[in-house]
Amino acid sequence: MVPGARTSRDAGQDHRGGYKAPSGTNLQPGRFVVITGSGREAIAAAVRNNWDSNEGLRTMVEQGQTAADKTQRLMLRGAKRLFTQLDLAPVFIIPCLYQVASPTNDPNSLLAGSSIYEAVQNLLLATRALGLGAVLTTFQAGIEPELRELLALPDDTKPAALIPLGFPAANFGPTTRRPVEEVLHWERWAG
Repeated sequence: MVPGARTSRDAGQDHRGGYKAPSGTNLQPGRFVVITGSGREAIAAAVRNNWDSNEGLRTMVEQGQTAADKTQRLMLRGAKRLFTQLDLAPVFIIPCLYQVASPTNDPNSLLAGSSIYEAVQNLLLATRALGLGAVLTTFQAGIEPELRELLALPDDTKPAALIPLGFPAANFGPTTRRPVEEVLHWERWAG
C-alpha cells in the first residue's frame, strides 16, 4: 500500500458493502472499528513488535522469499511488508464479534467466524471494486491485549481480523489459484 489521504467518512462508505451480510440466526454480531488516526501507529508498532519477537514466523517468511514459485515469493514479500510497514495503510478496519450467540457462544470457536466473515468478504469485494487495496489479516490475534486497550473493546467483544485499507502500491493483476478440478469434489471426496 502507498500512503494516501482517506477520511473516516470514506472508510465508512467502503464498509457499507460489508455490514449487510447474513449472520447466524440473523443476530448480526458483527461490529467494525475504523481507525484513521494515531491509533494506526500504535497498532502498527504492536504488529511490528509481534513480528520482531516471533522467530519462527520471520524464518518462514524469509525462507519463502527465495522460493522457486514466483507467486509464493511475491506473496511472502508482501507479507513481510505488511508486518513491517503496516502504518503505510491510511485506514485499519477491525471486524469484531459482539455478544456472539449463534451458532456458538464461544467467540474463539471457528464456528463463531461464520457470523462475521461473510461481512468481511463483502467488504473486501467492495474495496476492490472501488480500486482500493485491502487484505484480511489475522494480525489481531498476536496483539489482542493491545487492541482491547487501545480500542476500548468491551469484554464480550472479540476482534476477528485486522484489515489494512488503502491505495495499492502495484497493479492487482489476475490471481493465481489451483485448477478447479483440484479443489472441487462431486458427491464425495475423490482424493
